[in-house]
Amino acid sequence: MNELRRKMMLTLFGLLSIMVWLIVGVFDFQNYATVQNDLSASILEISEMTRELWNPTALGPFPQDEDEDSRLALLYENPVYMIVFNNAQKPMHFLTTQDTDEGTINKIVEKAQFVEKTSRPDTNPAIGNLLVSSYVCYHPSNNMVMMIDVTAIRNELISHLFISILIGIGFEGLLYIACRKAAAWMIGPIEESFKKQRQFIADASHELKTPVAVILANAEAMEKDPNPKWLSNIEEEASRMNGLITDLLDLTRNEQQEIQMLPVNLSRLVEKQCLIQEAVMFEHHIELSETIEPDLTVNGQSSMLEQVIAILLDNAAAHSDGKIAVTLRRQGKDVLLSVSNTGVPIPPDQREKIFERFYRADESRNRSSGRYGLGLAIAKSIVNRHKGKIEVDCHGGWTTFTVVLHAAA
Repeated sequence: MNELRRKMMLTLFGLLSIMVWLIVGVFDFQNYATVQNDLSASILEISEMTRELWNPTALGPFPQDEDEDSRLALLYENPVYMIVFNNAQKPMHFLTTQDTDEGTINKIVEKAQFVEKTSRPDTNPAIGNLLVSSYVCYHPSNNMVMMIDVTAIRNELISHLFISILIGIGFEGLLYIACRKAAAWMIGPIEESFKKQRQFIADASHELKTPVAVILANAEAMEKDPNPKWLSNIEEEASRMNGLITDLLDLTRNEQQEIQMLPVNLSRLVEKQCLIQEAVMFEHHIELSETIEPDLTVNGQSSMLEQVIAILLDNAAAHSDGKIAVTLRRQGKDVLLSVSNTGVPIPPDQREKIFERFYRADESRNRSSGRYGLGLAIAKSIVNRHKGKIEVDCHGGWTTFTVVLHAAA
């Protein structure tokens, strides 16, 4: 189970981590592409402006317009250099939007000369990699090269990338904790199911062990003393063991078999079971009262619903100190079946447990009574398969089991 939990956690964490880094990568790529496209468009636009407003024979700073476009503002925040060459391939003019030291000017001129020699004019700007480049270049004409210092832009992109990575790492930590909790939450029902299965096997083995031991002991005694009482004991224990096996098979069958959901007259089923149980009630001096609305129908399987009614009546008879009341009525879109008995109330902390397999709320219900704590578990299994619910309540000296099923019409 621990290995299953670990694999589930790692699978969740791996898949979600891939999604996180894909989102971070797409976000960073879109941001980079936006800056790159804006810079490229700005270079083209400022180049057009240069051709209209700048006279190559004049010296001076690059002209600026107070009504410049927001994309031009991107360039004005960074040093812009225009280098004009004469026919001898030497710089004739060096113009800049900002003051620049001589060493930087020489470096810019060298780069411009290289671009002028190796690039075709009037092609789209080759921006390059903004994350590693300090300058971008554009060759708008045969004797002109534009150089833009993108150090600030590069630093901003690197800072943005670094912050994204930190956020991704932080989110990975939170994601790891969340995946551990999610895996534990998802594996919980499976773990509980395995726990109940192990407990079920242990309880069934324990219940079967006693009658088998008694049968073997009596068979051994018969070999030494052929007394009929040993055979009687064998028959009694075999009958009890057969009853337990039958209950186990019923429980398994009810949980696995397909249900044919057909209209069932629940009123008739309740009346039939009450009639069958009257003789048992009379023998145990139990007063049985019935309040059954006629012709109440539900969708389900008749044999299963009849088994639920029989289990509830049998359970009530086993714990009643004199009175049992059966009620069947309609409430809105539901049909409510209530079986109540007087007697010792069930403690509140045990009212959910009594529907578990082999659980006995009353310790007096020992093996000699022929009860194994499977009846109510079978009843709950059937009710759940019919998409209903069963619950117990103790009030005013009465213990009431209520089954709620959806009405057929």
